[in-house]
Amino acid sequence: MKNNHISVLKKSILALSISFSLSVAAQANEFQVAKVAKPNFQHVNLTLDPAKENFSGSTTIELEVLKKTKFIELSGRDYTAQLIKLIGDENCDLTAAMLETHKVRLECEHEIKPGSYTLNIDFTAPFNKQSVGLYKTIDKELPYLFTQFEMSDARRAFPVFDEPSYKIPFQLTITAPKDQKVYANTPELKTVVVGDMTTHYFDKTPPIPSYLVALAVGPFVETKVEGMPIEGRIITSKEKQKLAKYAADEMPAILATLEDYFGIPYPYKKLDSVGVPEFPFGAMENAGLVTYREDILLVDNKNSSQNAKQTSVSVVAHELAHQWYGNLVTMKWWNDLWLNEAFASWMAAKVTHKLHPEFGSDLSLPQNNVMAMDARLSTKPIRKPIKTEDDIMDGLGLAYSKGSAVLSMVENWIGEEAFKKGIQAYMKEFAFKNASASDLWNALAKTSGKDVPSVLKSFIEQSSFPLVAVKQDGKTISLSQSRFANKGVDAPAQLWSVPVTIKYGRGDEVKEAKVLLNSDSAKIELDFEPQWIYPDANAMGYYRWVLEDKQLDTLLANAADVLSVRERRAFISASDALLDAGLMSGGNLLKTLGQFIEDAHPRVVSMALGYIQSQKSVFIDESNEDVWAKFITKKAQNALEKYGVTAKKGEEAAISKLRPQLISLLAFEGKDKTIINLAKKESAQYIKDTTKVDPYTAGTYLEIAAYYGDKKQLTSFTKAFETTQDPQARTNLLMALSYFGNEHLQLQTLDYMMTDKITASDMRYIMSGHTYKKTRKARFQNWVYTNYDALSKKLPPFSLPHLPSYTGSGCDAKDLKVTQDFFKAKLDETPAFGRTLSKLEESVNDCIRLKSRELASVNQFLKQL
Repeated sequence: MKNNHISVLKKSILALSISFSLSVAAQANEFQVAKVAKPNFQHVNLTLDPAKENFSGSTTIELEVLKKTKFIELSGRDYTAQLIKLIGDENCDLTAAMLETHKVRLECEHEIKPGSYTLNIDFTAPFNKQSVGLYKTIDKELPYLFTQFEMSDARRAFPVFDEPSYKIPFQLTITAPKDQKVYANTPELKTVVVGDMTTHYFDKTPPIPSYLVALAVGPFVETKVEGMPIEGRIITSKEKQKLAKYAADEMPAILATLEDYFGIPYPYKKLDSVGVPEFPFGAMENAGLVTYREDILLVDNKNSSQNAKQTSVSVVAHELAHQWYGNLVTMKWWNDLWLNEAFASWMAAKVTHKLHPEFGSDLSLPQNNVMAMDARLSTKPIRKPIKTEDDIMDGLGLAYSKGSAVLSMVENWIGEEAFKKGIQAYMKEFAFKNASASDLWNALAKTSGKDVPSVLKSFIEQSSFPLVAVKQDGKTISLSQSRFANKGVDAPAQLWSVPVTIKYGRGDEVKEAKVLLNSDSAKIELDFEPQWIYPDANAMGYYRWVLEDKQLDTLLANAADVLSVRERRAFISASDALLDAGLMSGGNLLKTLGQFIEDAHPRVVSMALGYIQSQKSVFIDESNEDVWAKFITKKAQNALEKYGVTAKKGEEAAISKLRPQLISLLAFEGKDKTIINLAKKESAQYIKDTTKVDPYTAGTYLEIAAYYGDKKQLTSFTKAFETTQDPQARTNLLMALSYFGNEHLQLQTLDYMMTDKITASDMRYIMSGHTYKKTRKARFQNWVYTNYDALSKKLPPFSLPHLPSYTGSGCDAKDLKVTQDFFKAKLDETPAFGRTLSKLEESVNDCIRLKSRELASVNQFLKQL
């Protein structure tokens, strides 16, 4: 383990280089600045030239010293500071000590009395190259500067109290070459030109936390957004401006819908949206200056798939929802980040469905993405203690999906109107302030008259979820709950407050019965004795359920007629979970999934096929590989014969979304030569003109062509990737590059990933397909181990801890052991590997136990086909 040196230089000049490394020995309170002072306002003055590798700046922080002290702490990383001076009743030239927790302790020779002071610091720093902090990127040979400060990377750009509870006004002044456009959170007040440089003076922000401060510098062009109550622009490079229209057209309706829901006007003076060519996330909700990965913001309305349009609308709605939830009202500490992201995800789904019901976003089931992970013993609650950024990133995806699903369950339980009134009251009470989760829970309880805190607390502050067992005796339904756990896992007992909604029917009569299951068991008296029961009406619950065998068989037999599309999709997921819990055999699960592949709705077919693929990854071995391929190929072939290889004019989007999945299965599982040749032909056409290929199938055809391709194919793909101005095409090509099947070409793409042609934020895309097929995964593993030093330096810092998941996931104990041996040796320098390895070990062992338990049942089913 490397420890940072503590350097103290008195009075005049402090040379302070804040290192990347952290000490793992720090205690909880050591990761927060000492509460001896608090900021009230900060001005940041930066001189930025994208053509250079470094920048300089100064900052003035108006602060209040809260008690007698000889030091003040703030956050800092990667910069070198000079001339640190505290001005007040008594002035002090401060010296600085760098701590091991990305903090800087500024010390005075004499005691500082409580009162108001001004802290002045001059500094210099390098532009970051890993897509965090204030970072530089090159797009088509032109340099740009962008910021990504969440979670705690504002401290890389300037000295700051970098914690969400320090919510203050910021004001930026930026000097840049006069041929560059400059943007910040607020409108520009004036500019002053001196020689080749222009100084841009920006308005003061309302109180915001430091992670929402943002700027962008580069040769941009603007597309005005019409129809909003405030000024708004889509900011892009000149070549991509033609793709800004879709977002510009959609944004006013999204903003109006949110203003209506919250009952509060948009809280900032402008709303700029920036298409960023190098971006580590999908988007970032910076107040007044929202940044997006280009392939999300910039959509070709005429030639893009509904998938791309839905993603764009949903992500824009997510980020704009944050302008109220997260920005206007901000968490006190990162332990409530789950609520920021959960609420924005939940709100985005609501807005998207309202504005575009044709997207079918109401059929999405976010809980399906995370419940298997949530069930593991190594998974922590989504509201948990936070010390470091690694703690924040741990399980962040779970926070989005579980949190939004739980909010949907609560809204369904208390009613939409009561939920909306609670949100509006919460927003008005805490506007421009900080709040905690309990503040929202109490607001919802007040407007609904229901015990909302007990429900939310039980789901948010505990990991996992309940398994609700349902038994019928005439008109009486008996419910019992226990913690859901994979079979063979000794999980501790837990109790939830579970809003359960039973859907039941007989003949043409269908009703619902609701109960809050807040004890081990409960009973419900129905209005009549049902023929069938579905224990999660409209699939709104964050729980799994199990019926007695007879009732389950009856429900399955009637599912196509009595369950909605959303409920049928949830039935598939619930059945898969019952296999994990040991409550359904592998053969019976495959039989159930096979039935749903014959469903009338393409979204149900797609989900069933996806789960079959998932089970294949568990149960495949040398003895049954051919049978699996025939089983899956036959199911895909039947569906493709029904819907066709090419799109029909006017077909519903759900069919268009299913088709690439069917084509992929036939090419990769069935090795269908007709499909493979078609993929090569369509890929060649796509390289020439992306508008001439079905946007739904384009990415799939590229992946197939890559897997069965040669050197010429690779050259064609890399050339197209480096020259295209279409962000969608760029992402499609990135992912396709990860699928080359030939050994030499696969290794060549991995080496290409390490060149400056691939940005840090692009790496997860070009790494995505290398684990397909055992031999390719083995080559990829060896390459990662051999090239680890360079790889670890290029990956974004928050991505590095997840690297073991690429090499050790699956159902192979040997792969797990090699991965553990390699990454355990790196724990001193990257302690967060420990979390990933723990989760990986549990996942792999669960898979091995499942395969051992159910392989015979699966093989018996496959042999009968």
